[in-house]
Amino acid sequence: MSGRSKAGSGIHESGTADRHALGFGFGNFLGIMSGTADITSFSGSYAPAEVTFLLRCLQLETTSLEQREQRIQCGRQHYSEMIGPEDAPSRERLRLFRECLGINGRRMATDIATLADAMIASATGGELTLVSIARAGTPVGVLLLHRLRRKAPHLSVSHYSISVIRDRGADLTALRWIMERHSPASLRFIDGWTGKGTIAGELRRSLSAWKDVPEGLDPGLWVPLDVCGVASFAASSQDYLIPSTLLGGTISGLISRSVLPRGEEDRLHGCVLLHHLRRHDLSRWFIQKLVFEMDCLPLGISPPPNVSGGPDRHAQAMHCLAETMTRYGIADANRVKLGIGETVRVLLRRLPQVVCLREDSPAADSQMIRRLASLRDVPVEFVHGLAFDALAVIASAGKKPLLLE
Repeated sequence: MSGRSKAGSGIHESGTADRHALGFGFGNFLGIMSGTADITSFSGSYAPAEVTFLLRCLQLETTSLEQREQRIQCGRQHYSEMIGPEDAPSRERLRLFRECLGINGRRMATDIATLADAMIASATGGELTLVSIARAGTPVGVLLLHRLRRKAPHLSVSHYSISVIRDRGADLTALRWIMERHSPASLRFIDGWTGKGTIAGELRRSLSAWKDVPEGLDPGLWVPLDVCGVASFAASSQDYLIPSTLLGGTISGLISRSVLPRGEEDRLHGCVLLHHLRRHDLSRWFIQKLVFEMDCLPLGISPPPNVSGGPDRHAQAMHCLAETMTRYGIADANRVKLGIGETVRVLLRRLPQVVCLREDSPAADSQMIRRLASLRDVPVEFVHGLAFDALAVIASAGKKPLLLE
């Protein structure tokens, strides 16, 4: 195998030959020298004009779900140092995805269009540089790029996808590379949704501590859906099941979530290319579907209102978090995930203990979450007066719920 490896680590850095052998049509791997950082950019399974991933392509040995939870909860390893196996979605999960797209696809398209209108209104200097948070933010960034280029052809719009990791910060190497090419004031950080506000907070802390942070760089997060009041701009604050939440790499350009091996904090963050899922990839199909939905929308209000709940909503979220930790005797806040998007993530790739739904949660979303929970034999509790439509509690490392099929 070509490339470099760290002895005994199970981590290998993919060489150019490995990348071209994947057969994705990844003809746009670009080795670029930027100061001391040798950055190789690529577009995953998206079209080269749709996104530039600024991530190292790594090959990591996978770690089982149970082992990951044990190592994370005992503090032996950070979650970003490991990667789990990612398999093709089952027929039932694909059925759920298509149902969700039929129910909530137009709503997501509307929120993306609203977000684009707000960005157009905020643009200065004739440039917008979209910086999505890989990987949940990546499809949103691609959709925004299409919408912005259609509605604002006078603007120069670019899209990059980078890593931001809880407790370890934003990838400053990638940001330096971007800002050598674009005005800092043109950057807009994008994610798919908010939960507890962890990534929004990490982004702000990381950039505020960066001694070389350029003037004009706004660390705020722009999202189609903000359920906890931490976004700089949100198109919606009423939670719903975003269709792309139900799939992982097969709707996000065939990359894994971002990883950062220990001892490499000063290097570009990494990912694993999911070439084994090529035949199941829906990344481009999903973009085409949502772009069509956006093209059918009437003209929106410009500039649209920002509906993020702000500090009051964030205080409610933190109160809900504290109540849930008390109810289930939990000391680690990382074991509680707030909102529909984070609940689905737990059901797909963590070890869930329980899912809680508000009694008056929207029927369609509630039913889809319950069906997803049933695939893993996870109990669902209805909680009166819950501050979120859904939340999930991750099991302690000693418990072993069934794996998702």
